[in-house]
Amino acid sequence: MPPHDIAHPVAGSAGPTRPPAYLDALPLIHAEVGYGALGRDGSLGYEGKAVMVQGRTYAHALSAHAPARLSFRLDGGYTTFRCEVGFNDDVHSGVSHCSFAVLADGHQVGTAAHVVAGDRPRPLVADVAGAQRLDLVVTTSRWDYCHSVWLDPQVDGVPLVTPSEGIVDCMGRTEIIVPAVRPRGARCIATLATGSYASMLDDLLGSLFANGACQDALVVVFSVDDDPACRRIAAKYGATVIPCKLKAPLGVSVKALLYSVARVVDASAFLCLDADMLVLQDLRPLFGAIEACPAGSILACREGNGGGYRSLEHVLTTAYGGRASDIERLLGAEKGEGGYPLVVNDGLFAGGRTALVALDDAIARMRNAAGWVEERRDVPYRNQFIFNLALAQLGCGVELDPAWNLQLHVQNAALAWHNGRITATWNGRAVRVLHFSGAGRHKYPEWRNLFARVGEPLLGGGDGDLYSDFLAALRAWLGRLGASALTWSFYGMSDGKSARVRDPSILPLLALLHYIVRANGCVRVLETGTAKGVSAACLASAVAGRDGGRVVSFDPAPQAERLELWQALPAPMTAAIEQRAQGSLEGMAAALAAGERYEAALLDSIHVEDHVWAEFQLASQLVCPGGLILIHDVRLRNFTVEQALKRIEAAGYGVTRLWTADAGVIEDDHLGLAVIENRRRKES
Repeated sequence: MPPHDIAHPVAGSAGPTRPPAYLDALPLIHAEVGYGALGRDGSLGYEGKAVMVQGRTYAHALSAHAPARLSFRLDGGYTTFRCEVGFNDDVHSGVSHCSFAVLADGHQVGTAAHVVAGDRPRPLVADVAGAQRLDLVVTTSRWDYCHSVWLDPQVDGVPLVTPSEGIVDCMGRTEIIVPAVRPRGARCIATLATGSYASMLDDLLGSLFANGACQDALVVVFSVDDDPACRRIAAKYGATVIPCKLKAPLGVSVKALLYSVARVVDASAFLCLDADMLVLQDLRPLFGAIEACPAGSILACREGNGGGYRSLEHVLTTAYGGRASDIERLLGAEKGEGGYPLVVNDGLFAGGRTALVALDDAIARMRNAAGWVEERRDVPYRNQFIFNLALAQLGCGVELDPAWNLQLHVQNAALAWHNGRITATWNGRAVRVLHFSGAGRHKYPEWRNLFARVGEPLLGGGDGDLYSDFLAALRAWLGRLGASALTWSFYGMSDGKSARVRDPSILPLLALLHYIVRANGCVRVLETGTAKGVSAACLASAVAGRDGGRVVSFDPAPQAERLELWQALPAPMTAAIEQRAQGSLEGMAAALAAGERYEAALLDSIHVEDHVWAEFQLASQLVCPGGLILIHDVRLRNFTVEQALKRIEAAGYGVTRLWTADAGVIEDDHLGLAVIENRRRKES
């Protein structure tokens, strides 16, 4: 059985195991299929047909036309899932393809990537020890005739013999030492380095953190032979080190271990970079392109940044020292791959998890790819042809603009300082990633080591840009309700009947609320006067990234619009909001009696002197010493909040009034915000 269709165990221990069982007999929680109905017990699920693969019928088969998801309840009673996967015989060879995935309690534990119609059934085994729920997922970019089937799917209590601590990359160049806990992140940026590339690695990572704008990405360094210098540099940037042991002579082909990154790192999107690169601009559009392209796409730039190679067969015979017949030799049968027109450089490539799993699998299934590479040691980069051949076989290549990987072994760039940063231009265009490839390694020495010499780079993603997430939800909400929904918010007009936003780009009044709470280290915040829930949502964006982050908002009057806004927020923000249907004084008194404590309070309910004063007295006991007490609408006409502020000042507290300037650009409509430190000033 191919090792690429086995995954590692999920965390947790299994309870008492049960006798083996076919999935036909287990409770089905949920089923969705791309066409027809779910076929069970050997039925195809449409047209009255039975499942038949390679001429054989199956009494136990699940037919789920992709895209599909089937969910079963396991209740922790099994350890191993076993089956074969493939296409029903009514699909002509090569017409469609799909990828199968097994999830245990939401974690992917097994895959069979890029299964093609007409292929023999592929075995798939996964460890599901202790799992409560099993999900079988099929994805495809070719919906027509994607009659995907799970053959003899069963679970049992026989423990899966898991691989050793190391796995061999898809070309057999290295043994990758898999961490006990696999690195996990939404986005992964991966590279590899040997000791001789340590200084280049330093420059790459320094430029990545300075210019790449991907502080929240998981950065992974594959360290060949666990080089100490590479470990020190990775530690400097807080990168995750994955050591690798050489299984073949060290050479350029060691790069093949990056082709297997998805087997080692649990991420949704991957960007793989050579260590001899400099990142000069924002990389986020590249991750956006991964989302925008069809599932399974792998993005890369043309070799040499030009159209010199007409096809895969052309580059094989002119640059890689091969013969046209090598394609059939490697694949078993050529199906037009030699004519594939996109020939890429693998110094930078990107794709989603499905794409990278399929890449690894396609290379692993080639016939002695490593041996073919070794035949011509005078052509050290033959692994790159194998990469291109896999893209051609999968039909998944997407060409990137040359600016994403300007290859200096054949190109030149104009480098300069501009507005305090390095810039490079090529043919009048700004370069995003500069690649000191091959002979280009020795170009522009005066521009090297500029990042490596920095001792303390600014690192980390912190709590994330949750304010942007809040704005996205708010804009969607306002798109349905209109700007008037902000009437009872920081953007309300003093007439209490309308709203106005002068600067909709960042909504600076709400930005101030977010950042003053966030910068003050607040975790728990209380609010009086929820209204439509805008300020509560903004406060949630300030604290949701922190352990225990909570916004408790008091308002006895329900409003359906606020729930719609909160439900549009990212789940952590929604979960951070607690609505209490009580008047502010009643609710705050109950909170005080219950021993609750907060770091900040926003008082914004009834804007009359006695009520604001009473709220403040309770807030001063609920909020920690030195915490923030904010009072909104302090300048609201025909109300008496200002008199309450004077009483607060008379009690010994400092009050700072914001948004009161008589000049400059006016953002709010004479509402005003008071900021109070919850600590009495010392007597002079």
